[in-house]
Amino acid sequence: MKNRLRLVVIFIFIAGGFFALINHEASSQAYNLQIAFIDVGEGDSALIQSSDGYNILIDGGKVSEGPTVLAYLRDHGVVTLNAIIASHADSDHIGGLIEVLKAPDITIDSVIYNGYPGDTQTWTNFVTAVISDGLTLTSAQFPGELHWGATTAYILNPPSGLVNPDSNDVSLVLLIDHDQIDSLFTGDINSTVESQIIARKTPVSADILKVAHHGSNYSTSSEFLNEVKPQDSVISVGPNPYGHPGSETLARLLASGTRIWRTDLSGTILVTSSDGVTYQVIPSRMGSYFFLPVINRSEFISLTPAP
Repeated sequence: MKNRLRLVVIFIFIAGGFFALINHEASSQAYNLQIAFIDVGEGDSALIQSSDGYNILIDGGKVSEGPTVLAYLRDHGVVTLNAIIASHADSDHIGGLIEVLKAPDITIDSVIYNGYPGDTQTWTNFVTAVISDGLTLTSAQFPGELHWGATTAYILNPPSGLVNPDSNDVSLVLLIDHDQIDSLFTGDINSTVESQIIARKTPVSADILKVAHHGSNYSTSSEFLNEVKPQDSVISVGPNPYGHPGSETLARLLASGTRIWRTDLSGTILVTSSDGVTYQVIPSRMGSYFFLPVINRSEFISLTPAP
């Protein structure tokens, strides 16, 4: 028994070193596109970097995660953000952006939001930080496009003119196209909004899906997955009282055939492409998968790079 335990520990140590090595090599090699889903616990934050020099930050987690996001930017040599995008006004998406806006060593060109302001103190602090940095909030709504060099973001939600909408419902949904790799960012929308997006007949197919609302059971419907057809799906999630990610959503994701990645299990998840055609998904840590028996397949995450 002791020998078996020793072998397991050795395997975990070696495999952990392997993942640290390939993550370091991926970060140091030349890339065409990199998307980092930063581990900010129960919240969202993603950094998109392209070989033509553009850096786009979508969300920043809670206020307490500001140092985490800022450290990631600095560790990866980001001195300019061409855009900060706030998907919606919830504190677990905009809170960490406040510290980024206050950072003296990072220049920010623009701050984009969904056109529907919040009513919390966190939102007020966020707007104050934007103004203090000499910037103004730029509204982006459906239909519309954003352009950064070879990267185009198609705005699929929200529409304009809504009266007192739910904050989650008006999350910015962005289909980000770079060369031949498409990624879909969904904020915290639910299945009703997903159906509305599908009904608009705008393309939603994507290689990579940022799963909505931290894997809530009320999002990521089978109908939506059938339209998106993601090869890889990333759930940005941490300890929470809501049951995220929900078992029903995990089951739908598994049934769709997509590979599932979770920041609570694998830490920051890096999508990297050297040619803009193929890509790999690299977790920053192995997570708890190897410590848990695979009894329920909904707990499984694939560690296989995309073809």
